[in-house]
Amino acid sequence: MKRRSIKSGEAVTGYLLIAPFLVMFAVFKLYPMLYGIAVGFWDRNSEMKLLDTTFVGFENYLTVLRSASFWEAFGHSIVFSVIYIAFLMVFGFLVAVLLNRKFWGRTAVRTCFYIPYVTNMIAVGIVFKYLLNPSRGPVNAIFRLFGADGPGWLSSPVMALPTAAVIAGWAALAFHIITCLAALQDIPTDMYEVADIEGAGFWQKMRYIVLPYLTPTLFMLLTITLINSFRNYTAIAGLTGGGPGTSSKVVSALIYDDAFNFLAFSRASAEGVIFTIFIIIVNRLFTKARSIWESRN
Repeated sequence: MKRRSIKSGEAVTGYLLIAPFLVMFAVFKLYPMLYGIAVGFWDRNSEMKLLDTTFVGFENYLTVLRSASFWEAFGHSIVFSVIYIAFLMVFGFLVAVLLNRKFWGRTAVRTCFYIPYVTNMIAVGIVFKYLLNPSRGPVNAIFRLFGADGPGWLSSPVMALPTAAVIAGWAALAFHIITCLAALQDIPTDMYEVADIEGAGFWQKMRYIVLPYLTPTLFMLLTITLINSFRNYTAIAGLTGGGPGTSSKVVSALIYDDAFNFLAFSRASAEGVIFTIFIIIVNRLFTKARSIWESRN
């Protein structure tokens, strides 16, 4: 009987400890998510309260699926994600391999790579908008020294979206570098010693030692990067604002504009739900492909 009372007391203590988290989750995560999904089924495309609107079913979703602006923003999101993922996965791995070597000032160099990761993206955008200014920026000033005008990095409809994706990737690079470095330092040193005895070169070590050991880490990073690539509103807002025109407007920026600039809350909710379903499907397909690859290797 005494043991049972002790267990019940421990259970009560456990519930009390997790209660603040559950309350915060319900108020700031669960309720907004459920409310946002519900709004998509009502005609709340004005300042009118949800209870004063009419139920329209899937009309908002059909409107979004027939909208050219949505599919344009959807295409921009895909382009942004592809560039963002490729940049982070390639450069994160390569820089980690370089920083894994011993050289003078290695700690300072690592710190320099980490600083952008803890810097606000809006602040990063302000700095890069100055650096890449077509007429007054120092980057294009270098081009002018050689008699060229330099590209309109953030002002060109062609260059704005790729430039924003690369800058966003640069700001997030530190996490990939640190994670890859940790995995590289877990590789047994005797593997390299045996490879040296066998006369293996740099690329052979990369292929037969580094990549096999880092494959689980790289897959984990790829999953995280895939999800984060669609959370790109801050980068676009800080660098291009979706412009010039709509050439760099991604779905997250479209949702913000529809909800808070045009007060089309139901349409914005439908856009968010549709895009979330797409992200879930892509993530499931990637997880399935990863499982198949790991089972074959």
